[in-house]
Amino acid sequence: MLKKPKSSFDQSNEKMHVVIAKWPLAVLGAVVVVSTTALATPPAGVVSNVILAQGTTVISLKEKIAVGDNWNLDLENKGQSEFYMQDLVVGAGGHTGWHSHPGLLLITVREGSIDFYDKDCVKRTYGAGQSFTESAEPHNALNSGSGNAHLLVAYIIKKGEPRRIESPQPKCGEILGSGSLSHESQEAAA
Repeated sequence: MLKKPKSSFDQSNEKMHVVIAKWPLAVLGAVVVVSTTALATPPAGVVSNVILAQGTTVISLKEKIAVGDNWNLDLENKGQSEFYMQDLVVGAGGHTGWHSHPGLLLITVREGSIDFYDKDCVKRTYGAGQSFTESAEPHNALNSGSGNAHLLVAYIIKKGEPRRIESPQPKCGEILGSGSLSHESQEAAA
């Protein structure tokens, strides 16, 4: 049985449907790229950022530790994890930008101090010899001191994921008025 060839009208109509079907996807892709780029708040004033070591676990983590009656630690995951050790120095007035992580970070301030802002813009200040954690909730860290803030960071993240995920500045970050919580507000002040 022979098929009747399509007319040029039918062929152009099919092509038009293909173009129309692809057009919304192209626009959506462009909007996603532009909006995530426009809303990201990159770090500024980072003096040094060195990965000292990196390794991958061979098996899943399952640690249950108890010391005495009043302290315990449970750490468990599924699948492989990657560990990173980072030496980070943030200069006076510098900040990390709003971001999150696909895992847990254990951070110790070696010298100086850092103002840590959580997703609700609640500020906690940590000085030399103090430690804190970061994780999947968006956050920003600012060095409001006059000298460098030197941080030592241990990461436990899902294998294959980026160490850092850029986040838009939350609404509360706009009203803090610190001038250094976002890249845009710092540039506007200059």
